[in-house]
Amino acid sequence: MSDHDTTPTTVPVEPETDVIRGFLGCLMAAPASGGLFPARELVAGMRPDDAGPGVRGVAFELILRVVAAGVAPDPRVLLAEAQRTGHLDTTHKHEQFAMWLSETYRTAPFPESGWFLRTAVLEAAYRRRMREHTLRLQQATEFAAIEQLPVLAELDDDLVDLWQRLAADLARWQRDTTPGPRRIAPAGDWRAAA
Repeated sequence: MSDHDTTPTTVPVEPETDVIRGFLGCLMAAPASGGLFPARELVAGMRPDDAGPGVRGVAFELILRVVAAGVAPDPRVLLAEAQRTGHLDTTHKHEQFAMWLSETYRTAPFPESGWFLRTAVLEAAYRRRMREHTLRLQQATEFAAIEQLPVLAELDDDLVDLWQRLAADLARWQRDTTPGPRRIAPAGDWRAAA
């Protein structure tokens, strides 16, 4: 499946420790609203491409759609929505996506992990988008007109928006969001570490 293909055709093998898949599993186990960890709150402000390309992106897009309709994103609901929207046009795709959803749900971490995993998903999305941006910039440095380089170096609006959403989530965990290197105290300087 290519990065731009929205049809789950082949299911990648992912470790059970994958944070994006873990977050999707948490959402599948969560009620749409109400309860301690409602899916509606966990996905607030998120975008479909935050989960990345491929089957994870398709599953997250479906989760966002059903949660917005007030329906809990149970794997059976997601499978039915995928079929209804034309994502599963062959028996093979249906079986593969059903297996992936089932395994994701089966290995999901506890819903209490949802908020932390949400932040990890945004961080992974930011790192992925930043890699893409720097690769485009690196390629442009070779061939673009020199006058275009300062403009190309600027972050696009989507990347800035993603950083702002990530920074808000990091602030929830009271993690430093200040750009730049952190000062590391010299060995033995206990006052700087306090």
